[in-house]
Amino acid sequence: MPARLQIKPDDCSPLGRYILHYLKEQGISMNRLAELSGVPQPRLRGACFKGTCPTPETLRKLARVMEKHHLELYTLAYEGRVENLPGDADDISLDLLIRELFETARELGLAVPRVRPSKTKIRKALLALGFYNKTSEDIRTYS
Repeated sequence: MPARLQIKPDDCSPLGRYILHYLKEQGISMNRLAELSGVPQPRLRGACFKGTCPTPETLRKLARVMEKHHLELYTLAYEGRVENLPGDADDISLDLLIRELFETARELGLAVPRVRPSKTKIRKALLALGFYNKTSEDIRTYS
């Protein structure tokens, strides 16, 4: 049984809370996660706290071990730091959208593309999801 963590969830960023949940779910210690990921334990511990900025390399290493895409951990690490979101972005944030895309892909057994899709392919996918070209009339409606 892993040693009891001294980090309190209230002191953690969303990434930190996810790491604590992962440790509990896997029944491993933070030292073991640090060992498996190749992230020094002090850096891993530090990444858990509010206001910290884990490096992209730390997030990539953790993502491999945790079987997540590093962008999912990135959105957790930087959640709430995007300021001045448009007024119509109340429930629709980029972080939530990215997480939903990855979660759906995982549920469907899909892997992340090896090559970045072209703008044309992305546009077709967005149109298929219900996005549409805004007209000046649409803009006035939402203003």
